[in-house]
Amino acid sequence: MPRHSKNNTASGVFTYAERQMTEYGTRHKRMGLNTKRKFDSCYLCLQTARTPMLCRQGHISCRECVLANIIEQKQAIERAQRAYEEQKEKEQRESTRARQKMEEEEVRTWGRRQVGLEVVARDESAKSVDNVEEKDVRLLEYEDGKRGEVFALRRTHEHAPEPRKAEPIVASFWVPSQTPSATHPIRPPSSQSPQCTASHSHPLKLSHLTRVIFKTDSLGSKLCPSCDRPFHNGTQIDVLRSCGHTTCHSCTRTFVLTSKACFVCQEKVSKKDVLRVDSEGTAFAAAGGQMVASQYTSALQA
Repeated sequence: MPRHSKNNTASGVFTYAERQMTEYGTRHKRMGLNTKRKFDSCYLCLQTARTPMLCRQGHISCRECVLANIIEQKQAIERAQRAYEEQKEKEQRESTRARQKMEEEEVRTWGRRQVGLEVVARDESAKSVDNVEEKDVRLLEYEDGKRGEVFALRRTHEHAPEPRKAEPIVASFWVPSQTPSATHPIRPPSSQSPQCTASHSHPLKLSHLTRVIFKTDSLGSKLCPSCDRPFHNGTQIDVLRSCGHTTCHSCTRTFVLTSKACFVCQEKVSKKDVLRVDSEGTAFAAAGGQMVASQYTSALQA
């Protein structure tokens, strides 16, 4: 590298040092161990799980936290569903009221025409409605028994799309009278059941939770009951759904699946009863977790 290359501003592109000094663009930073959640930590409160429970996707949480989360999600779903139903009922009432008002106006107009208080005025576009000729429309209008058909024909004509009017030219690009109004419709809840929010969303039920039982030593470290090796974020930990005991993956493959019984309590175990504990990895190995954080900042900010 030549001398003073870091301060060379004659080049057409940024050097690495110059790019690091800029405050815009995509910036990447490797995440350290302190940003990783421990394997035995609750994904809701981020503390060491008390009475740990495991979902079918391997996410550990406190029993109190996951129960409170499920109840809160159910209440939110009920509120969203109730608001959606109220909005639908309100729209239906408004539609019924508008239809009744239109029919009353048609009856009132028809009555005035019968006594000669109002003259029917038609334009060229209203001569034919749904392929009905002018003489047929007149017969329907002045015949008492066909009043409902008159209303249906007239409503069809009234609801026809009107030609778009030219927008007025204003001196300013923003005028309060020309500001369009937007309504935000209330939508039904996207899911009718609580979802696990640890990583990727999936259904969460009380019947899907499994009690997790760790073996601990005198210092509080969690060990594998078979090989007595301590667990950490880089360890592949398996939980037996039938009894809740935990073993490392090598011991599960060597002893548990071979004998089809738990190493601790001798409970019968099949391959589908083995659940893998989800881990965010370490600072050196990802183990399925995110290792690099990215942030984008646009240029020319005020």
